[in-house]
Amino acid sequence: ATAAAAEGGGRAGGRRIGRKINQLLHSWFFNASRFCVAPDGDFVANNETCYWGLPSVSADDPAFPALGYWRGFIWGPMSQIVFWAFEAAERAGPEFSLARKARIALAKQHQQLMLSQWRKHRHICENYSPHKAANDCTGDLFYTWGALTGLLSLLP
Repeated sequence: ATAAAAEGGGRAGGRRIGRKINQLLHSWFFNASRFCVAPDGDFVANNETCYWGLPSVSADDPAFPALGYWRGFIWGPMSQIVFWAFEAAERAGPEFSLARKARIALAKQHQQLMLSQWRKHRHICENYSPHKAANDCTGDLFYTWGALTGLLSLLP
């Protein structure tokens, strides 16, 4: 795998990188107090302030509670890039198997996020609040890249 070659350790290097990535996924991505994506995409353990998953700033960062334009909101383009990164990791080898689970969980949660606003208001948001009780979009009400959050669930 390319990642293993970059590490300089062949298959053993790939396993080392795979373990590091799995550690990062568990301690950051799947952590309900950081990036709030439940391992099965079912919101289990997610709290009210970081419910939908993958805010642009970790929920335990001091900048998160203020929720500035680029601090804490959920963005479709960022979700798409993270999704693609997990997809690329999956192709790198079996040691990156947790990346598949992360990709599927993200797609499930963000599909529900987009649908929550669509069903309530018929809006496709520029960006979304990470809060469960958010009533409407946090940016423009109709923005093309907001649909990326739902598109993830349609990709292989």
